[in-house]
Amino acid sequence: KCDAARPQCGQCARTPLFEDCEYPDGGVSSTQLLEDQISSLEGRIERLQSVSRQGTPHSSWTPSPSASQGQQTADMRTMIQNFLRHSSQFGFFLNVNKFQMAIINGVGERPTPVLVDVVSLWAIHLSNSESPPSLSNSNNHEATYLSTALRSVSDALSGTHTHNTIIHSIQAAILLSQYFIRNNRFLEGKYHLTAAISLVVGSGLHRIRAPAEQSAFPSAQSRARSSGNRRLPPPRDALEEAERVGAFWTALRLDSCWTTVDGSANNLAYNNNADSDVRIDTPWPLDIDSFDINNNQILATANTDTIGAFLANHPDNGTSATALHAKATILFDKASRLGWTYRLDLPNRDLQQFYAAFTAIDTRIESFKLQIPPVEFNPTSRELLLVHCLAHAATIQLHSPLAGDGDAPRLRVLDTARAVVRCLQAVPLQALGLVDPIMGPVLALSCQVFITELRRLRRHRPADAYRQALSLEEGSLRSATDSLLTAMAVLAPRCPLMDTQLRSVQQAYQGLG
Repeated sequence: KCDAARPQCGQCARTPLFEDCEYPDGGVSSTQLLEDQISSLEGRIERLQSVSRQGTPHSSWTPSPSASQGQQTADMRTMIQNFLRHSSQFGFFLNVNKFQMAIINGVGERPTPVLVDVVSLWAIHLSNSESPPSLSNSNNHEATYLSTALRSVSDALSGTHTHNTIIHSIQAAILLSQYFIRNNRFLEGKYHLTAAISLVVGSGLHRIRAPAEQSAFPSAQSRARSSGNRRLPPPRDALEEAERVGAFWTALRLDSCWTTVDGSANNLAYNNNADSDVRIDTPWPLDIDSFDINNNQILATANTDTIGAFLANHPDNGTSATALHAKATILFDKASRLGWTYRLDLPNRDLQQFYAAFTAIDTRIESFKLQIPPVEFNPTSRELLLVHCLAHAATIQLHSPLAGDGDAPRLRVLDTARAVVRCLQAVPLQALGLVDPIMGPVLALSCQVFITELRRLRRHRPADAYRQALSLEEGSLRSATDSLLTAMAVLAPRCPLMDTQLRSVQQAYQGLG
């Protein structure tokens, strides 16, 4: 519940996201207007989905009359190829080679119209910063492509369904959510992410390889029993099943990240393991673009309570970069939410329970950090860098609420923020290209650690005997802060959210004088 504190309410102050609060006495806010639009959209989608399934949606990938069809088609292909090079940073869980062959070369089953439309929107969106200068004017059409993608998403489930309708609709919703979040439009982004979660759970993707479905490719009847309102046909091969596994974990980690960042409740309540309908039995994901398409022996024959087993530190086969990413996100989510419950005036019994849970998750985070490969410059650099940063962010979120109670938690938080700086120094950031938007709030969180400590030193006002030591410490803190700000400045031109977070942190830093 909002406490209406100014200039930032208590709930916003505890989250990693730097943004301004809106208050009801300021008139109709942009949040209220957007909530009205979302309510209207929800009603429209509900009506569309109740209509009998007739006809098929229409794809927007057609040239405009201002240029030749051949030239525009070639330009769009170039921009889509550019998007696919970075697509893993924005929640793309399908096999890139298979998708590219289908959408660019016409080999295999063509993607559904809604996915073509959303991928085209992303291709246009990225074209200015990454494509050749001759294509830079394409960004003028971004609003048109966005409008078409939104119409396509609302129509995606109302026509005749193909084998890929549901999974491609999930992919489209995830990409659209990341598009909005990357562009600082959080409510719209979370709306489409919630839609993706609804489809994921309704399709039973949280129960892949559950005990009742131990066969490699479950029967249609078995799949229907676990899929709720939307029936997925059985996967046609190992790659397709791996894509479905990737769909689930992508939706879960994005939901865990962004609800943690803004302090809201999870849309997928995976903590309630006693309830078989929400218990996660889907095995850890593979790196979808790095295994042999013809290899059918890629997933275990059965899996139970994947997240519960991970948090209990049971051995598993989730060692891919994609699996490590999901695990880091879960720890970030769990640690943040536990940290938020801490108060020094908790009743003794509650305080004991808190410290028991605190010790368990802290131990799990540290053991997980030891399992992450070092950050090096290679094809997995972006993902492993983010895994390290998320794991460190989990430690910061867990210990920060206790930092005012003594030196030990405060120093632990500072050491962890410095570890983030070292991770960033291990790779050439310019060469990484585009990064996951969550890096913005994560790096801003580490900056805030140093800024908070600098404020504390300013209040300390030591005697002359300690002034020199204090000056050295302040210099070290400013050097670390400058390193983070420099890293964010490198990444900000290619990510509007990173740019917003950078400006907010710079303002707080400059306020120190």
